[in-house]
Amino acid sequence: MVILEYNGKSPKIDNNCYVSPLATLIGDVTVQENAIVWPGAILRGENSPIMIGEYSTIFNGVMMFTRSQKSSIHIGRYCIIETGVSILGCFMEDYVQIMEGALIYEEVSIGEGSIILNNSQVPPGFTISARSVLKGIPIEPIKEQTRNDVLKQKERAEHYSQLFIKIINYLPNAQSYLITLPDFLKLLLKQDQ
Repeated sequence: MVILEYNGKSPKIDNNCYVSPLATLIGDVTVQENAIVWPGAILRGENSPIMIGEYSTIFNGVMMFTRSQKSSIHIGRYCIIETGVSILGCFMEDYVQIMEGALIYEEVSIGEGSIILNNSQVPPGFTISARSVLKGIPIEPIKEQTRNDVLKQKERAEHYSQLFIKIINYLPNAQSYLITLPDFLKLLLKQDQ
């Protein structure tokens, strides 16, 4: 993995998480326990910190870049950030899912258990209330989740994390960048059965 110091700050990676050798972490980045960072993810904490919470999964090709001192990125616990998402600054509470190709601008606040659907854009300074499901350019709410929906989100995030940790524990010489997302999801489905 590429780990680079920037302005005297270096990434901090918990011993009990997994960061792919093909991910890039620059500057003030913290990855907490049981979090997973997939190949091709780029986390650039150059101007403000980036914090990835426990049991959160950052999938392939996610880009996080703090463009200014106002644009720190805080990803809560049990969050799922899917392939191709770009985040330029936000405070994200727990159990949030950001689906493929979404774009989140600076100073956004995302409430617990929210879901942002594929290819949506969140404008700067936008506040998303807890358990909202949103889509569009710019985003608009389409429904609200129940508390049970949010608990399912937590379980899904735990499964992603635990399954990947099991793969690494049982196959310590496995090259994570050879495990494709579809193969990983097949393993996840087998685990659930």
